[in-house]
Amino acid sequence: MDKIKVLYIDDELLNLAAFKASFRRIFEIFTAKSADEGKEILKNHQIEVVLSDQRMPGKTGVDFFEEIIDLYPTPMRILITAYSDIESIIAAINKGNVYRYVTKPWVNYELQLTIENAYEIYRLREQNNNLNLKYKKVFSDSSDPIVLLDEKYQITDYNPAILFLINGENKNIDSISFKAFFDNEHELPTIIEHLKEKNKLENFECELITLDGEKKECLISGNVITNNHNEIINYQLIIKDITKRNKLNQLLLEKIIKTQEQERERISRDLHDGIGQSIAALKFHWESLKNSYNRNEDIGTELHTIPILLHETISELRAVCFNTLPLVLQEYGLIKAIEQIQINVNHSDFNIVFKHNEQLPIITKSLEISVFRIIQEFINNSLKHSGATEVLIEFKRVEDKIILNLKDNGIGFNVNNITFFKGHGLKNINNRIESIKGRLEITSNANVGTEFHIDFPIRLN
Repeated sequence: MDKIKVLYIDDELLNLAAFKASFRRIFEIFTAKSADEGKEILKNHQIEVVLSDQRMPGKTGVDFFEEIIDLYPTPMRILITAYSDIESIIAAINKGNVYRYVTKPWVNYELQLTIENAYEIYRLREQNNNLNLKYKKVFSDSSDPIVLLDEKYQITDYNPAILFLINGENKNIDSISFKAFFDNEHELPTIIEHLKEKNKLENFECELITLDGEKKECLISGNVITNNHNEIINYQLIIKDITKRNKLNQLLLEKIIKTQEQERERISRDLHDGIGQSIAALKFHWESLKNSYNRNEDIGTELHTIPILLHETISELRAVCFNTLPLVLQEYGLIKAIEQIQINVNHSDFNIVFKHNEQLPIITKSLEISVFRIIQEFINNSLKHSGATEVLIEFKRVEDKIILNLKDNGIGFNVNNITFFKGHGLKNINNRIESIKGRLEITSNANVGTEFHIDFPIRLN
């Protein structure tokens, strides 16, 4: 283990010799006859503990310590003084940042212990400084925006990446409330309360608003920074800008859905134009055959049954084609396609009520298909799982958005007690809504029914 490097300054040579003789086997000793000699040693050696006599000609120990604070702030300082010199002791503490004072004549064992204790503090401070420098480097060099906040959400520190995030490269954001950058003003208080309770946060999704009004989709993780008494002094937030990632995911989802719909369209047309036409022709021929052999009762019975079966097959095939991709949607649009669902599904035990605004804008075919699939999936869920006898479909335009309300009178469910993506149908609906940049609100109560409120932006042809 390396010896502690100790510098002792005293104008009395006998004191210097006595100090060196007492401690040279324990410490690495440096001595100086004056403050100026002491500064020269500090300049050339990594001194860890400095002792100085108070009463020296030209410059006192307090003056020396005060003078070196800025140049050499790390060495621990110990003042050697007469017991009666209380004013020097007070000045040393106030001006020279002195760790401790030792009265003359010192006791070797006590002075050795004082030096060793001073070095322990020096070592801890150095470790802390190194950690701070390492943290500062990581903090400054991180490509992820990092910001430190106080209890009032004021920015106390930040790295360069945060300025890029908020489009504020030439702005000073010290002491600005970070709450101003949230699209939802309640989200930052929610984040801070979570950190107070849990000490950490991972991937909180939110929207931030830049200084020039641009919205960015972000994930926020965070932790608390505490002092030695475990009191919170700052909240550290690490932010990931996922705007581009989400846009790419949006494009990918739209591409997948478009590809699926193109394949559905191909299958639907193949079924309708190929198999459907063949079965219809087969039915015609069987009808003709039955008329030719109507006097043979056995053949007549068989031939009477077969057209019925073929008629049911054709109906089922048409239902498959409609569910795969209704040609009425392709040819006449969304409103006619929903009305066709009414015709196909309505019966004595189940009824669909359809209300729509006649002033609906012309929207893209892909958007029509997505809305149709959402409605179709909701109706299927209501028929299969909810025990509903009625579904209400409302479709209208409000300013620059289209509102779609879907409501049934089924058994309902507790929204807070289910996992949204658990049901395959609900997952399909949510994927469709994401693909059209829509928002979904679910309201459901036991024995009252379920309502989906969906809004999405208009995309004109």
